[in-house]
Amino acid sequence: MARATDDEDEGGDFRNKDLLAAIVESSHDAIVSKDLNGIVTTWNRGAQLVFGYSAEEMVGQSVLKLIPDGRQDEETMILGRIRRGERVDHYETVRQRKDGEVIHVSLTISPIRGAGGRIVGASKIARDVTDRYRAEQTQRLLMRELNHRSKNLLAIVEAMVRKTASSTPPAELVGRVSQRLQALSAIQNLLVYGDWRGVDLRTLATTQVNPYADGRIALSGPQVMLVPAAAQALGLAFHELATNALRHGALAAPDGCVEISWAFVERDGRPLFEMTWHEASGPEVAAPTGTSFGTTILKRATEEALNGAVSLDYDAAGLRWTLTAPAHEIRA
Repeated sequence: MARATDDEDEGGDFRNKDLLAAIVESSHDAIVSKDLNGIVTTWNRGAQLVFGYSAEEMVGQSVLKLIPDGRQDEETMILGRIRRGERVDHYETVRQRKDGEVIHVSLTISPIRGAGGRIVGASKIARDVTDRYRAEQTQRLLMRELNHRSKNLLAIVEAMVRKTASSTPPAELVGRVSQRLQALSAIQNLLVYGDWRGVDLRTLATTQVNPYADGRIALSGPQVMLVPAAAQALGLAFHELATNALRHGALAAPDGCVEISWAFVERDGRPLFEMTWHEASGPEVAAPTGTSFGTTILKRATEEALNGAVSLDYDAAGLRWTLTAPAHEIRA
C-alpha cells in the first residue's frame, strides 16, 4: 500500500478543518468557545440566531452578558467543572437574548485542551428549547386542570346519585339517575368540543330540552357564549326543568309549550344577565312539598354556581323560573 506524503497529509488536514468549520458555521445551534475567564473567543452563525448578538458584538466579551441577573453563579460552577476536566451534559437553564427576551436553553460544555493536554478553555453548544419547555408547562397545566375538573365532575355525580336516591321511588331510581348522567355527559361533550372556552347558550338549551319538548320550545335572546361553569349550571337546570315539565308541567299536555328568553340588562349600574323559563297551556301546577334534587339544582345550586338569584313561581297557568346573575359570571 502506498503511503501518503506529508503534503497529502497536510492537505487532508486542511480539508477536514474546512469541513468542520463549515459544519459549525451552518449549525442552527449556538456553538461558542471561551477561555477559562469566560471571555468569548468564537461565535458561530447559530449563536447569532439563538442569542441575537453578532460575532463582532460578542467575541472578546464576557459570556456573563448572556446570563440573567441572579444566575451569575452558574458560570462560576461551569468553569470550575471545566478546569477539572469535566464535561457538562444537557444542562438546562435560561439565558437572555440581545432583545431582552429570556429563553430556555440546553447546554453541553466540554473542555478545550491545548499543547500537552492543558485545559485552555471550553466549547459550548446551546440549543434553544423554549418551545419544548412551554409545551411541557402547558401539558402540566392541562393535566392539573383536568384533574381539578374531574374531581368536580365526580363530586357532582356523587351528589346527584345520593340526592336522587333519597327522593326517588326505587322503581324509578335507575331511570332518573341515567337521565341525569346523560344530561351531564351532553354538557361535557359541548365543553370539550368548545375546547373548554365556552358553549353557545342556544345550543345548550336545544341539546338539553329538545329530547323532551318534541319541538314545543321557543328560544328568544342574543347569541351568548357561556363560560364553562355557567354552561354546566344552566345545562343541569334546563334538564331538570324539561323533565319536570314532561312529568308534571306544560310538556305533559298536548298543547303545552315552553318559552326560554334571556337578555343582558343594566340595573343600578350593574351589568346583569336575566333568563326566564316560562311554561304555558299545561295543567295546573303546585309547589312541591319537599326538597328534591331537581329543586336543589334549580335554585340553590344554580345560585351558588353563578353568584345569582333564582325565583320559582308555581303559577297555576304554568311554572316560571327566573334567573338573575352578574353578566361576567355568564359570558365567556
